[in-house]
Amino acid sequence: MNTRLNLTLLAVCICGILTACGGSSTPSAPTTAATTEVQKPIALLTGEALRAEVERFRSSNNLPAISVSIVNQDKVESVVTGTREINSNKTTLSTDLFQLGSLTKAATATMIGRLVEQKKMRWDTTIVEVFPAWRTQIRPEYLNVTVEQLLRHRSGLPREVNEATIEKALPLLSGDLLADRRALAVLLLQDAPEYVPNSKLLYSNIGYALAGLMAEIAGGDSHENLMQREVFAPLNIKAHFGFPEDAGINNNAGHTLVAGKWTVTPPVIDPRYAFFINAAGGLNLNLADYAVFLREHLRGLQGQSNYLSKANFQLMHTPIDEYGLGWNVVNAQGLGNVSLHNGTELTYYASNRVIPSKNIALAIACNCYDPSVMNKLDEFADSLLRPLLPQ
Repeated sequence: MNTRLNLTLLAVCICGILTACGGSSTPSAPTTAATTEVQKPIALLTGEALRAEVERFRSSNNLPAISVSIVNQDKVESVVTGTREINSNKTTLSTDLFQLGSLTKAATATMIGRLVEQKKMRWDTTIVEVFPAWRTQIRPEYLNVTVEQLLRHRSGLPREVNEATIEKALPLLSGDLLADRRALAVLLLQDAPEYVPNSKLLYSNIGYALAGLMAEIAGGDSHENLMQREVFAPLNIKAHFGFPEDAGINNNAGHTLVAGKWTVTPPVIDPRYAFFINAAGGLNLNLADYAVFLREHLRGLQGQSNYLSKANFQLMHTPIDEYGLGWNVVNAQGLGNVSLHNGTELTYYASNRVIPSKNIALAIACNCYDPSVMNKLDEFADSLLRPLLPQ
């Protein structure tokens, strides 16, 4: 689902490599996210200057399309340049969707935060509390794994579903989305954990799928419907799951590098597995709407949101072993705690940065994916934020 990323973060030394979906970095000791006073707008690029810089970078690297959104002191500015398909006249529009991969994880954690505040579940709700019938069906090590441990990648579960488990699950699948997810989950939880649960961090897309399943029981609906009810509708944003190509012909197409040339590439994720992992990486949004989601997190960290309590926003951005709930969290000199993530389903790429001390966030996305080029994309995103650094 994701790749490795050397995130330079505004040329500040963070001392390590961040994986696209989880921290193997070794930054200086993180501190708890704190409320900060709203500052005057910082002189980041805006308007035509921002558009020109984004287009310069896109064209000089011959990328199909790029979208950038910046939240600066509560104001959202979004830029989209390029084409839906490389070397075509199908201009990418501001409403076009980008597949956000593991940026989905923070949205899933946010939805669960809503259920927690509605007292439909707790952060320490365990798997066996939600699925008591599984007590005799799964490994005992997993029974008391909590939803928070799943969201922090501390469940002991492996990163992905292996081929053998998928093959074993196929005869059990009925076409009932919720029942099929649970059937696959039971099979996965019959395998021994990779390590003792809650003893360390190991990035796991399966863990987020399990957290989504727990939310389906607590919230009384599918993960997709819960996201619409608890995240998209309250924030007045439009989102989809799957890939932009699924939404119709008037949308982006994903690309990969083939013999050095960007080539339109259909989704490559295994369709036998895709239904299971929407909670981990299925989200599609245009970046103007995604910036609204980031802005709500900034507001919440400042205690200025009615969407969730300040305490729950802070919990999501407070790390254990460099990971919060859906966010890598690192401490950067002159910036304090910075929450960030990236993700790919291997034909699109997206990443974000949330800087509470400056009341600024940024997201960048491309309808393309290749590891070498994505490093350049993140370096470009960081360059747009360079004015935040101490002079």
